[in-house]
Amino acid sequence: MCGLAGVILGLKRRRRDELRVIGGLFTELLLHSQRRGTDAAGVAVIRRNGRYRLFKRPGPAANLVSDKLYWRVLDLDNAVTVILGHTRQKTLGSERNLLNDHPLRCNSVMGTHNGWLSNADSLAREFRLPRVAEVDSEVLFRLVDRSRDDDEFRSLLAHCRGRISAAYVRLNEPGKLRLLKGDMPLHAAHVLGLRAVFYASEAWMLRAILDGRRSEALDLNPFTLSTFHAAGVLDFSQRDVAFLTPEVEQWRRQSGTSSCTAPSCAAPRTTRSSVPTR
Repeated sequence: MCGLAGVILGLKRRRRDELRVIGGLFTELLLHSQRRGTDAAGVAVIRRNGRYRLFKRPGPAANLVSDKLYWRVLDLDNAVTVILGHTRQKTLGSERNLLNDHPLRCNSVMGTHNGWLSNADSLAREFRLPRVAEVDSEVLFRLVDRSRDDDEFRSLLAHCRGRISAAYVRLNEPGKLRLLKGDMPLHAAHVLGLRAVFYASEAWMLRAILDGRRSEALDLNPFTLSTFHAAGVLDFSQRDVAFLTPEVEQWRRQSGTSSCTAPSCAAPRTTRSSVPTR
């Protein structure tokens, strides 16, 4: 179990005090998320030119945010588009090796993952994916990097076995945040006055930091890939995805079939979801 936390900033000319508010809300969200993992924590701040600042270290998020370097990384300006945060409960790979800690940089992709891939090694061999870390999460983002677009990634994702929810940015599209909600929890909310969308692994965390602010929960359906744009954070697209969960694998073994008609591995279809601005 790991914690995902972050925000995409809609295009807006913000004053310094508003940027500090956004940074403060994100920090609160990251601290709440350490309940889901205390082995390591990290943050990546993405800018509209594709450049980024990345800081991660072993230990709980409280240690991360108490470091002066954290606040240098989180010194926001109007060129920032996305903040990705993660709290890690390790499964594979030592947290002392920062290559294993999230956010993970995989060539053109920066991402965070909650879950695991049981067939990461075979996927890496089959698709000849480079690996520099010990964690299975790296393979997920190598697949994103290998794909030319979302359709190709959805096809590659169908080969995955495990539990997945993730947040990632293609650095050649720094104004887009993609939230992949599979069979692990992931929630999002739009904060009206800030023109920003925050996300977290648990809904109560969003409610806790946004108490007293005008906000609205956004529907992230299970087994979907949602794409948010800084140019219009509420006009987000949502497309179905498929991969093999442990429950589906067990059902296939019990039924003695190699085909899959269970909802969690049905063929992807395209949908669109948007929430009107108030």
